[in-house]
This record gives sequence, C-alpha cells and structure tokens, in this order.
Amino acid sequence: MAKYIRRDATAMATWDPVLYWYARAVGEMQQRNPDEDPTGWVYQARIHGVEKSRLTKDTRPGWNQCPHGGWFFLPWHRGYLWYFEKIVRAAIQQIATREGRIAPKDWALPYWNYARDPAGELPAFTSRALPAAFREPTMPEHPDGSGQQVPNPLYLPDAAVPEKDFWKKPHRGVGKNSAAEVVPYDEASPYCAMLRNFFSLPLGPPVPQPSFGSGNTGHDMPHYEKRGPGVLELTPHGMIHDGVAGWMGEVAGSARDPIFWLHHANIDRFWPAWLRRGDGRKNPNDQSWLTRKYTFFDEAGTMLTPTTEEVLTSAGDYEYQSLDSGTGEQPAVCARQLAPAEERVLVMSNPGHPLSLAGPTEVPLEAANDSSQTQDFLAGGAVPENGLILTVRGIRSNVPPGTPYRIYLNPPQGQGEGQPDDAYFVGWVSFFGSSEGEHHGNGDGNEFSYDITERVRQLQEQGMWAEGPVTVSLVPSTTIPGELAAGPHAPQPTIDRVTITTR
Repeated sequence: MAKYIRRDATAMATWDPVLYWYARAVGEMQQRNPDEDPTGWVYQARIHGVEKSRLTKDTRPGWNQCPHGGWFFLPWHRGYLWYFEKIVRAAIQQIATREGRIAPKDWALPYWNYARDPAGELPAFTSRALPAAFREPTMPEHPDGSGQQVPNPLYLPDAAVPEKDFWKKPHRGVGKNSAAEVVPYDEASPYCAMLRNFFSLPLGPPVPQPSFGSGNTGHDMPHYEKRGPGVLELTPHGMIHDGVAGWMGEVAGSARDPIFWLHHANIDRFWPAWLRRGDGRKNPNDQSWLTRKYTFFDEAGTMLTPTTEEVLTSAGDYEYQSLDSGTGEQPAVCARQLAPAEERVLVMSNPGHPLSLAGPTEVPLEAANDSSQTQDFLAGGAVPENGLILTVRGIRSNVPPGTPYRIYLNPPQGQGEGQPDDAYFVGWVSFFGSSEGEHHGNGDGNEFSYDITERVRQLQEQGMWAEGPVTVSLVPSTTIPGELAAGPHAPQPTIDRVTITTR
C-alpha cells in the first residue's frame, strides 16, 4: 500500500485540506530566496526553465533542465514532481509547527483531472476549468474556514499584460479564471495517446508515427527536438499549457503558476494508466534511458542526481486516487500526427502569416514546382502513391496566445470554424515553447506534421473536395475576447509557412 495518495482536485471542495495546505506551502516557499534557496518557489520553477532576461545574469545549479520532444519528458517530470512534493510536505509541517496547528503528514500533490467530464453538454462547473481554489483571489485564514480572508497564493490574475511586463506581473490568459473550460474535451483528453502501444520507437531517422512517451533521443535530453513530441506531450500536455496561457503558456514561466504542478501530476497519472492497459505497453529498457542522470533538490535543499531507474524506484511511495476517471475512457478525435521529416514539397504558402485571435486565418497554397504530381494534386486532389503530409512550420508568438489552433484542409469558404470531428479537420498546432522570449525554445518556432492521405481521399469520395486553389484554415480552439483580440496588448501569433509534401 502506498504511503501517499494523490487525489483528484476536481472532486474536492474549494478549500479541501489538501488544497488549503498546498496554498499555505506555496506562500511559504514564495518567501524564500529565489537565487539561493533550492526549496524556494522561484528557484524550483527555474529548474524547469529560466526566463531569457535572467539567463544573461548568474544562474544556479539545476536550473533550466526541462526536456521536451524526447523520451526523458515523462521520467524527468516525474522526478521533478516527486522532489517538489517532498519540499511542499516539509513546508506544511514547518507552518503547522510555527502556528501550533495539526497538519496532514501524509499530504500528497493533487491532480487536475481535466478530462473527467466527457464532451457534450457541460455542467455548471466543468473539470476542464481551473479548480475554484486557483480562481479565487482570497482564501480562509485558518484551515477550518474561520478567520479573515487573506491573499491566495494559488491565484494569478487573468489579464492582458504588455509584452514588456510579461515577467513582471504574474498572470494567466484573459478569461481563464472563469468556470469555463480552458480547452475543449478533444484537446484535454489523453484518449489518442492511450491508443499507442509503444513508449518510443528505436533511435534513428524521424519515425513515421509518434509514440506515447515521445521520440527516442538516446542519451541526449533536448529541450525541443525536430523528431517531434509524443502524442501525450502534445495532447493534452501542450494543449493545457496553451489553454491556461500567461505564465503557464511559457516553458520558462509555467512552473511559477501553482496549477502547473497539478497539471503535471495528471500527466504523470496517465503513465501508469497507460502501462496498465497491457498489449505490449512497457517502459524502455535501454541503458541510455535508464542511466540518464537528472539534478533535483530534496526538502533539505540537498542536491541529488538520480538516474531514470532510481526515479522510477524511489518515486514509488505514492499512488493515484483513480487510474480510470479522465484517462481516456471516452472517445476523442485523433489526428494523424507525424514526426517532421524532409519530404518532396508539392504545394506551399508564401512565408509569414499573422493569425487571427478571433476567427479563421485562411492560408492559400501554391505550386512549389511543375511536376506531374503537383499538377495532379492541384487539379483534383490526386493522392500520390507515397501519401500526403501537411506541415505547419515556424509557429511563434511574442507571448502565449491563450489557445491552441485547429488546422482545416481546404474547407468551403467561410466554413473553417468546425469542431475536430469536422470532415476538413487535420490536427492542432501548439504554441507552448514557441514564444519569442523563450529561453530554450526552438529558434525556428514549433513545427507539426500530419498525415492527410486518408483525409483527402475521404473528401474526394464524399464529393467535398473543392476544385480550385487549395487553402488551409487555422482557427483558435477557444474564444479570445474581442477586446483582447483588438487591444494594444494582444498576443501576436504567427506561422511562417504551410506545406503539403509527399515522401
């Protein structure tokens, strides 16, 4: 029996003792020296990532480590959460001792179960909204709810912050502190990731399809990798970061938002839920994966360098309240995601496209050459023998836009605002890690590729492939308030180019 139980925050009362004591510990950690105390809030957040301006100054041991786009994504974040959980548990006891209170010694990090509610008509409060404890500016002074209301350390204002003040003012995206969902079900559900029955494919050329645990990167622990993220790392991981936005939308700032830790506890929960499904699902046994070392700090501030194998062993003193609820038991739309690769370009857009925050952005595609394959595709959507791949390149924004974007292929004019089950839907683009101020984001911006072979064939068979110019429509997944979209501090998401290629 595990010593600690991580519970579902979406099923808790607003100030359940787990959330009350988490808030108190966050407040305690925020008072610690951000540059010298490894158990402090900012120091811990900078282990994940450091804002670009801070990298021009002295850095500290362990900062700026987070791996994305590779197979260390899951084990590194597991160790990161586990040591953080120990720091929080110790902080809770320090507060209780100082105030003469009794606090739970078995406190464990809760998880944000955002895929608990299925798609369709939503209740008054949906699990895909931030739990109430994170949306309220104040909290009870005492754990029994008595005393005056005091500032709530779990709360970040949802505000439009000028780019120059992005790091000066803690914030989330506009409207994210309401009881509305931050992203729709298809973007919050791990359903598609759970269908994958391999953690990573062997190291080598870009793989033909993504994995559950992101691509094999050998012993390297990249921050971003052209081989592309695994399905789980994009959906729901990147989608949730995009949906909350503000500091959560930046790799460098995400761990400063207290909801980050509940989001990643849920991502970690999907891992044992995936393993439990069997059918060949298992962790890698490659020595380059098992022996990779990370740098973390325990509750005493002592620096430790556990390996993946040691993280999997030592972080075994907890279990989750449920491995069923919200783990992809309800179907969701799956995109045919691919790892980016060099292909023969048939059609492409001109470079440089600002994206609308309020509605579709139509991107026309033109012939890249005069080959017969290109002309046949333009004339009637002919599918080459080697298939078709749509890639969106150079995905950037000055600050997180507050939403992922959906991609639609050749939709009828004015009909590019459907749901993911729309006949023209291709996939998503995520801006997590793509902002211009990112410390270690891909300098070329994010890039996502999707196999559109069957999509084009289906549109042809149903008589829905429109003759004439080929277009791609990019549509924000969630509504951006009109005053923000048109305001002086509006985010400026852009893409560089869209291509359709064949192998």
